[in-house]
Amino acid sequence: MRRMIGLRSLGGQLMLVAAVSLMVAQAINLALLVRGGRQERLSTIAAGAAVTIDDVATRIAAGEPIPPWMLPRGPGAGRRGAPPMLQERNRGGPRQIVIDSRPHFRSGMADWPEMASLVRSLLGSETGVREVRAGRIALPARAPGPQALMKGVRRGGDREAVAVAVAARIADGRWITVRTRIANGGARVGALLIGQTLILFGLLLIPLLFVAWRVSRPLAQLASAASEARFDRHAPPVPESGPQDVRELTRAFNAMRQRIWAMLQDKDRMLGAIGHDLRTPLTSLRVRVEQVEDATLRDKMSATIEEMALMLGDIVALARAGQPREAAALTDLAAMLAALVDDYEEMGKPVVLASSGASSGARPAEPLLRTVRAAALRRAMRNLIDNALCYGGSATVGLVALPGGSIALCVDDDGPGIAEEQIAAMIEPFARAETSRNRNTGGSGLGLALANAIVVAEGGSLDIHNRQPHGLRAQIILPPQS
Repeated sequence: MRRMIGLRSLGGQLMLVAAVSLMVAQAINLALLVRGGRQERLSTIAAGAAVTIDDVATRIAAGEPIPPWMLPRGPGAGRRGAPPMLQERNRGGPRQIVIDSRPHFRSGMADWPEMASLVRSLLGSETGVREVRAGRIALPARAPGPQALMKGVRRGGDREAVAVAVAARIADGRWITVRTRIANGGARVGALLIGQTLILFGLLLIPLLFVAWRVSRPLAQLASAASEARFDRHAPPVPESGPQDVRELTRAFNAMRQRIWAMLQDKDRMLGAIGHDLRTPLTSLRVRVEQVEDATLRDKMSATIEEMALMLGDIVALARAGQPREAAALTDLAAMLAALVDDYEEMGKPVVLASSGASSGARPAEPLLRTVRAAALRRAMRNLIDNALCYGGSATVGLVALPGGSIALCVDDDGPGIAEEQIAAMIEPFARAETSRNRNTGGSGLGLALANAIVVAEGGSLDIHNRQPHGLRAQIILPPQS
């Protein structure tokens, strides 16, 4: 699951794109919602203030008495000379009306030209209003009173509000000031939008996660089957699952692997037949060579026949390296290398096993057990050792346990090395580094290619690099095993 939702995976990228798109869409939605809510609040406040100012101005101009619900209120209502203060209720909260010779704004109110212009346009010229001013100030949340607490209101009190005052000067020079308190709904809008976003995330990302799982799971199985393909056995087909496109891809992969398996079987049978057919005339040539009277010529012809037989064996072995017939078995690699070095020492060849101070690495104190095809691996090591003896004069064999569980089987020589730009080409069949090696050393150029094919069949890799100050190191790196 963690691999599936990683940013480099198909599922992770789908979810990331969906999440970013949803966040951008919600941000645009929030901007439009806030703007629309602001315009609606402006229109509501302006309309209410304009209607109140027009009603009061009309009553004053007509000399009508003030209705009972607009009787003076407030602490200074009964004082002589105090301006009449009328109070009414609207949807936005209590609205106060103050009629005086000057506007009645709260201390610290900021001018609100946009509101003043909107109210002026709503009032028109027929009302006799000469001038309109507006102001506003943010108010902190206030605690509920005792009556509100008795009604079960939360102790948190009202939300933060905005105090708004709109003042209009009428024809007789007095100012009608309308003051109101409007609750700030921005926090509520933000909370609603956050909740909506979380719901959309759940409704969108969970199905996307399911779809990504249906797609990535069979793709991961397909990638695993492709990377683990060894073609040394007929592997079962990859199960077809997921969407139709992925099923068709899996079906095509299974068919391709079946065709490759059939081609390899045909190649193996063809090479076996060629090897068998060529050995017969080579044997006949050996018999006829023995009848040559000239000893020097006879020896040269016999050497040529032997070289042809060895080359034929190497070619057949290289072609069959990808399909080994040997079964893998648990092998002590340290004991295998020790026995291999002993064989060379018995033949008088300068091959030694690395000690703790050797450059190839120390032989482990404990056995290193691996499930490998021991005979094929020994042949690969012999090819590397023979190359070291042929071009470097001696060979040092070592075994190194690498970090992460990998194991390296190393062969060092003290020869001239290989030019850096030619190292990659040395693994190709029939390749010989003639510019840096002795041209008269012989060889078919198949040793490294055969060793590389054997190592790849084991799931490992062959690494060749120059040593300092001189010499070459060839090492077989085997991957970790569980």
